[in-house]
Amino acid sequence: MITTATAGELLELLRTIMQANRTARLGPEAEGMPGWKFAVLGLLAREGEQRLGQVAAHLEVDPSVASRQVATLEQLGYVTRRPDPADGRAQLLAVTPAGLAARDGYLALRARWVADALHGWDDAEVAHLVARVKQLVDELHCAIAAHQRPAVRAARPAS
Repeated sequence: MITTATAGELLELLRTIMQANRTARLGPEAEGMPGWKFAVLGLLAREGEQRLGQVAAHLEVDPSVASRQVATLEQLGYVTRRPDPADGRAQLLAVTPAGLAARDGYLALRARWVADALHGWDDAEVAHLVARVKQLVDELHCAIAAHQRPAVRAARPAS
């Protein structure tokens, strides 16, 4: 079992990693893809069609913010809307092929940044790191779920 001091060091390292990721996402636009565009396109690519409220909730932004973001993506031809067959008053948002291409280009750019940062590492070392980080994420999810109140656990969807 690790000490609380070691756990604290890990938490600080994870905070630093999240900050670096946020800086990369919110920094200068990379090939016209600020972080919020990537977040919306990534969500729609991973999860499929979504209502605007679902997009806002997932991104933890106000629906008015999500609405402005989606409108910009629509103007760029990256997102389309169609009526929700389950509720004609609602609309479903979907990523277009152009949106997927823009997201893929941004992913490739970020992958190059990581490859440049880890230029002294070999594939086996990175594969080991990836496996251990995945294990860490899984174990953190389990530990967090075990410490949540039962009502909170029941309200969260399983991943």
